[in-house]
Amino acid sequence: MVGSGRMVLCGALVLATGQAAAAWTEPEPFRRDRIEGRDFDYNAESFLHRFSFQPKPALGAPRVPRVDGLRGWAGSSRSDELFVEMDAQVTLDFDTPAFAGYRFRRREDLDGRFDANLFGMGFHAGDFRFSVWGDVVGAKEDIDVHSELLWSPGARGHLRLTLVAPDAWYNSKQDDGRYERQPYTYHVEGGWLLTDDLRLYGFINHNNRLRLREEAQGFRFTDAQQSAGVGLDVQLSETLDLGAELEGLYGTRRRDGLAGPEEEDQRQRRQFGLATLELRHWLQHDLQAWYGLRYLHLDERDRRPWADDGGRILERRESMAYGGVRWQWREQVALAPGVLVNYVDNREYHPAAPAEEDTDRGFYGKLTPAVEVLVDRRRGGTVTFNPTLRLHRAAFGGGNIQVDLPF
Repeated sequence: MVGSGRMVLCGALVLATGQAAAAWTEPEPFRRDRIEGRDFDYNAESFLHRFSFQPKPALGAPRVPRVDGLRGWAGSSRSDELFVEMDAQVTLDFDTPAFAGYRFRRREDLDGRFDANLFGMGFHAGDFRFSVWGDVVGAKEDIDVHSELLWSPGARGHLRLTLVAPDAWYNSKQDDGRYERQPYTYHVEGGWLLTDDLRLYGFINHNNRLRLREEAQGFRFTDAQQSAGVGLDVQLSETLDLGAELEGLYGTRRRDGLAGPEEEDQRQRRQFGLATLELRHWLQHDLQAWYGLRYLHLDERDRRPWADDGGRILERRESMAYGGVRWQWREQVALAPGVLVNYVDNREYHPAAPAEEDTDRGFYGKLTPAVEVLVDRRRGGTVTFNPTLRLHRAAFGGGNIQVDLPF
C-alpha cells in the first residue's frame, strides 16, 4: 500500500532530522557560556545554509523519542565555520526491568555551540520508563542532572517529562561564585495520533529565572528563557501529506557589575519565531516530491551602555520557498535534488555608532543535489552526500554529509 510505505519512510526521515531551532525532543537547559553569548556572527546566508544542510523533506513526520544509533550532519557554512549537529545513543537492557544508557549530543543554538554527554540508568514499569542522567565532566561544579519520565502506551503516542538541574553542585564545589537562585529546566514533549490521518505533537521548555553572583569576575547575572512549539501531520489522501510547525522563543538576561552598574551593565531581550508549512506528494511508489514555505523572525536587543557602540540591535526577517524530489534510482542509491529560495530583510545597528549599521535585503538561493546511499540494508542505515551550489551567484554553497546509522 502506498500510504503505509509513505509512513515508514517518513518515520525514518524524522529520526534523522530530530530537531529544529528549538527543543522539540530534548531539553535546552541554561549554560554558563550564555553570559558571554555566541562567538560567531550571522550573515545574510547563515540560516539558508543551516536549513539546506538538513535532510529533506524538512518535517516528514512528527518528532519522536530518540532511538539507538548515530545520526547527524556537518556542512561548511563559511571558509572558517562548520555547522555540525550530531546525536548518538546506546541503551543496554538488563535481565531485570532496569537499563543503562549513553547519549551524546552536539548542537548549535542562538547562544553558541555546545556538547552534552549523558550517562544514565533507569527502569521500566509497564508503559512508563523512569531514568536519571548526568552530563558528566571532570569539574563537578559543571555537572547537569536530568530526571526523565516517559509514558509510551503504544504506537498512537507518547509523553515525556524532564527536569534538569544545571550546575547541580556549583555552590558546594567551588568558592568563586554562587547561584543565589538555582537554575532549573522543565521540559515537556509528546505527540498523539488523534485519528488515523492526523497526528498532533509539540513541546514546552521553561528555564526559570536564575541569579548568579560571580565574585571573582565581579558581576551578578540573571537569565530566564521560555520556548514552545506545536506541529501537526495530516494524511490528506493516499498520495498526499501536509505538515505544519510553529515554534517560538522568548528570553531576557541582565548583567550588573558588583562594583557599580556603569562598567558591566548589560540588558538583553531575544524573540525568535519560526513557521513551516510543507506538502509532500507521492508521484509513484519510488518517487516523492515536497514543497514548503518557511518564515523566520529573530529580534535581539543587546544594550551595553559602557561599550563604544552602545550594544547591538539585530532584526531578521527571512521568507523561504523550497522544494525537491526523492527518486529511488537504484536499490541502494536515491537521488534527492532540491531548490531553496530565501528572501531576507535583515538589519543590524548600534545605537551609539550609527556608522556601523549593516543591512541585507534581497534573494538568496541554493541548489542541493543530494545523493543518498544505503549502507546497511538490515537496519536501514544511510549516508547522504550533498554538495550544495549557490543560485544568487555562481559559487559553491558548501559541502554537506548526513549520516543516519541505527544500531
